Amino acid sequence: MHRKLSRMEANKEVRRVLNRHSVDLGYTQYSVAGMDVRLTGWLCKSDTTDFNASQIETMIQEFQRRLPNYTISGDFENWNFNTDHIIFLGDRTTGNDETERHYTEEEPTDFDPEEQ
Repeated sequence: MHRKLSRMEANKEVRRVLNRHSVDLGYTQYSVAGMDVRLTGWLCKSDTTDFNASQIETMIQEFQRRLPNYTISGDFENWNFNTDHIIFLGDRTTGNDETERHYTEEEPTDFDPEEQ
């Protein structure tokens, strides 16, 4: 059984995960409310290169390890994701936002701490 983190502790963990994955915090905002983590803005790396779905999935898995029982959702201009899906919305600066590409796993990515 995991203890509930304080909002300050949860914010620190979110920042830690984003920094470990080189997310540019100048473009990304985050908020923690209750047991929900919401990421918004534009998702890119510190060198302004884009993420791919595999890198986002790895980041989500780390959020689930560090923040068990929290709901993680990314509602970015270029990506939309949660533990069930990852959707590339496109690069709005080049007008390539016409097609959405969906990335889903065959296996569910839900992390269940009881299984450990």
